[in-house]
Amino acid sequence: MKPIRYTLMVALALAVCAAVSSTAVAADGKAIFLGQKCNLCHTIDSQSIAKTSEKMKAPDLSNAAGLVESADWLKSFLKKEVKKDDKAHQREFKGTPEELDTVVQWLMTLKKP
Repeated sequence: MKPIRYTLMVALALAVCAAVSSTAVAADGKAIFLGQKCNLCHTIDSQSIAKTSEKMKAPDLSNAAGLVESADWLKSFLKKEVKKDDKAHQREFKGTPEELDTVVQWLMTLKKP
């Protein structure tokens, strides 16, 4: 009986760690998105993030994961290394590589069912 109890406790601990990690990425990713002023151009209706500049026209990112090929591609796009539909991202991401990883990881969780 002890091995089953131990296995269940380990599984529960891993599940809790994954949930906490996922929540931290979401909070940090959203904070970075706002801190980098990405919402000057982009809305994320699913996250109640409004655009702060009416002049800028950029897509809503509520389905960010569905708009891009992969997380690696998105990182390259935000660093202005690749184009989408022959257009580069308006401005290069200015945060640290870790911040870029976090915001991309968060954006990749945003998808419509």
